[in-house]
Amino acid sequence: MHLSREYVGYLAREVTHRLADRHLISAPNLGAVAEWVLAAMNEELGVEDRINEEARAILAQHEADLQRLGASYSEAFKKIKAELVRKHKVVL
Repeated sequence: MHLSREYVGYLAREVTHRLADRHLISAPNLGAVAEWVLAAMNEELGVEDRINEEARAILAQHEADLQRLGASYSEAFKKIKAELVRKHKVVL
């Protein structure tokens, strides 16, 4: 799922302010906390993009084999992506 940068920034600020409003966190500079939350959210949201890039790179290396075997690119991509998700132990 791709979210706009603006929306992710909004979510980070909202999470930070709601946690502070409920006294679950306290910090002298909530803006700095929101920036940290934003960085963590961006890192987490970028995991799938990095997995997709890695899968495409693997497929590019084996493109000739796929063509020779008549294999479906999309099916191979799905299988490689699933294997990379297991290998990296991430949840998408």
